[in-house]
Amino acid sequence: MPPDWLDQAPVTKALLALNIGVFVLEMVLSRSYQPTNPVLLQLGASYGLATIGEGRWETLVTACFLHGGLMHVGFNMVALWQAGPLVERTVGSARMAPMYLAAGAFGNLLSVAHEWLVRGHAFGTFSVGASGAISGVIAAALVIGWRMQGWRGPVTQAMAKWLGFVVVFGLLSNASGGNIDNAAHIGGALAGGAIAGGWKLRHKYPDVATRAVLGACVALVAACIGLLSVREATNPFASMIVQDRQTFTMRAVADGRCRDAHDGLLSVERLRGPVDSLRKQVEMTCGHVNER
Repeated sequence: MPPDWLDQAPVTKALLALNIGVFVLEMVLSRSYQPTNPVLLQLGASYGLATIGEGRWETLVTACFLHGGLMHVGFNMVALWQAGPLVERTVGSARMAPMYLAAGAFGNLLSVAHEWLVRGHAFGTFSVGASGAISGVIAAALVIGWRMQGWRGPVTQAMAKWLGFVVVFGLLSNASGGNIDNAAHIGGALAGGAIAGGWKLRHKYPDVATRAVLGACVALVAACIGLLSVREATNPFASMIVQDRQTFTMRAVADGRCRDAHDGLLSVERLRGPVDSLRKQVEMTCGHVNER
């Protein structure tokens, strides 16, 4: 990349800084180079059971800024650094920013839908990473290259190889026991490519419109963070996966903490629906559980 590659790409620079800054926060809160699961959930990981069962749709956006380790964030930031300016220089910051958020959110939504359709209430994984959004950026760059240079153009070929690598790497990694969210990659790429297909190339919004669009994107991210903070403050189970909620409930039953046992049971059933065995244990010790 040329030395001035990021000079005309302020959104890409901001996204690089934000992703790296959030990862530093993850390490500080986890006190480790490997962020812990409770910290990731606290900061807005996309946990499909909670997304559906508790309506935590804001995590479809917040999860785009979280990463599970140094290699994870490093790989994603290299990809963003390479593809982001290409898109932003061509169509402008006012198109780059909303496309990034839309691709990331749609990728996470497709990931939740895929897990739900395949496993139903039995799934309990959560997802983090900018790779869905970045797959959207790469797909957008591919579409731009195709529209400007044709299928044999250098940009088209380079971006096609990037996307191919992301998909093949994910499939091979999962086949050997990895945990790559391929649905998020595919969803992000589909969204980014579709959005880029509707752009008028080499046309950029005027400064006033650009500031308005970027302000709206910032407001959306801020609103998602604010809603996440409210949920964390009002829901003591927000940073727990369903297995942790079940463990909490069973310990509360064993200790005779009936209010906690009732709350824990309801938090589990919000995610998984009726759990007869757990409800029976709670009600044998603590009596009938009223819905709240």
